[in-house]
Amino acid sequence: MFHDPHDLEILAFFGLVALFELWERLRPARRVDRRAHGRLDVLCFGLAVVMSRISTSSVEAALPALAGEESLTALAALRAWPSWLKLIAAIVVVDFLLYWLHRAQHRFELLWRTHSFHHSVDQLWWFSGFRTSFLHSLLYNVPQAIVPLFVFQLSPLAAGLGFAFGVLVQLWEHSNVDVDIGILRHVVITPKYHRIHHAAIEPQNKNFAPILALWDKLFGTWVDPRSMPRDFPLGLGEPPRRKMLPRMIAGV
Repeated sequence: MFHDPHDLEILAFFGLVALFELWERLRPARRVDRRAHGRLDVLCFGLAVVMSRISTSSVEAALPALAGEESLTALAALRAWPSWLKLIAAIVVVDFLLYWLHRAQHRFELLWRTHSFHHSVDQLWWFSGFRTSFLHSLLYNVPQAIVPLFVFQLSPLAAGLGFAFGVLVQLWEHSNVDVDIGILRHVVITPKYHRIHHAAIEPQNKNFAPILALWDKLFGTWVDPRSMPRDFPLGLGEPPRRKMLPRMIAGV
């Protein structure tokens, strides 16, 4: 049915956008002026789509170079797992790798340049997550392509489900929704959980996990969302200067 994983990703995107748009209208967590950065947000969305396609295609084109006989033999056992198990394993592995990549972006100046544009948003809603630099998109697409497509060699359907899940996570963590998932908050992140990561005040450089809160708890970067006030400021503390935007969008 799905010969290209991206077909399912596109279908999932439009369905999830409709869902989160309705959800934010009905149960917003904060007041958000969507028109404040409207032009920049639309520009960033278009660039994010293009950058994602370019970076993903580049990574996928490089995959055959990794397919040496020794690597194929070593991965044969993993690739023999049932599809559902490979999909879950791929999601967990990618999540773990992205936790450390995300943390490194906040630790090292060179990598911070690829990520600072994402933190320039001072109001979060489902559209905000698309404000990313080209190099940010490229770096994140490396594990997101290599792990499911090369390491676990997922089928087109399984890979499509994985990509669709990635769309869900992207919209979920940046959404402006008021939600309580109960005891599950100890397992997976929530919009408020990730909102702390975008805080313009202390504690900063916390809550890096893309999906599983486990990583932050294991490695000492967890902040309980219930410990924060409802309306703390977000962003870099001041809007980026216009002349810096081209460099920030490129990620250099």
